[in-house]
Amino acid sequence: MVGKLLKIGNPFRLTQREYEATINALNIFFGAIIGVSLGNIAEIPMDDYVILLVIISAIVSSILLVTYTHRRIWNSVMLTGVLLAAWYAESDSSGAVIDFPERVLPTLTVWAALAVMTEFSDRAEDPRADQD
Repeated sequence: MVGKLLKIGNPFRLTQREYEATINALNIFFGAIIGVSLGNIAEIPMDDYVILLVIISAIVSSILLVTYTHRRIWNSVMLTGVLLAAWYAESDSSGAVIDFPERVLPTLTVWAALAVMTEFSDRAEDPRADQD
């Protein structure tokens, strides 16, 4: 019994397939949440809508760069900077460059944090790799 439990390995280390499944699940889930949030916004001026799209696309692109390129440290720093700039642009102290829909920025921040944590998590050998 103990031998079988030891074969499971560390449950906090992701195999390559688990890593890919996790990243795909995060992207699908949070992409849908952002889509719903944007679909629920009321009429806003076209200038504000374009600024909103540019900022959101920059954050989403930064999240994807962290998980799909080999420059994960640099892209994590860039993602942090883009998120901080977005939070600053919305803050009252800066004169609020843009007013984000209520839940968009927190959603993007949680998505980014989970993507970075997944990217920097330990990896394990895929036990099924020998069977392929």
